[in-house]
Amino acid sequence: MASHPATPIVTSPRTCQRTPEEQISFLLKRLMHQFRHQVDERLRRSSELSFAHLVTLDQLQQVPGVAGARLARSLLVTAQTMTGLLRRLERDGLVERRPDPHNRRADRWYLLPAGQDRLNAARGAGAPVMTQMLSRLSPHEVSELRGYLERCVEGLETDSRRESPEPPHRGASARPA
Repeated sequence: MASHPATPIVTSPRTCQRTPEEQISFLLKRLMHQFRHQVDERLRRSSELSFAHLVTLDQLQQVPGVAGARLARSLLVTAQTMTGLLRRLERDGLVERRPDPHNRRADRWYLLPAGQDRLNAARGAGAPVMTQMLSRLSPHEVSELRGYLERCVEGLETDSRRESPEPPHRGASARPA
């Protein structure tokens, strides 16, 4: 049998099997992954903070006195992960906890001046990444994008609140001594 030269396999371009909504979801995930990775790389070179620490400090600046459980929910991490983040930040003198006056089992978390200084320094790591990410958009497009994303978040938050109300407040529970 004579050998024939290998014929290259020609494939047609794959058609996307995702719906437009799935494509948007996938792009948002890729965007967040790339953004977080690049900010983490910059943070590693310039400080001892991770992206998770940066967003935790930022949230404490935005919402002083937030409970740890609420902070975990807003940053989309488990309570255990948040506890570890907060304890490290507390050990480093960047945040402090105070007892919740209405719930003796809970603590409220506050950013300390050293935490504010570290947050300000770390924000510099994210700024070039954000500038690069938005570099192909006009100022008008950036404004429109922000508006679209805010409306998407509002839509999910509104639906989420309607479907699963907050658990009842347990202010009467005692904290073990």
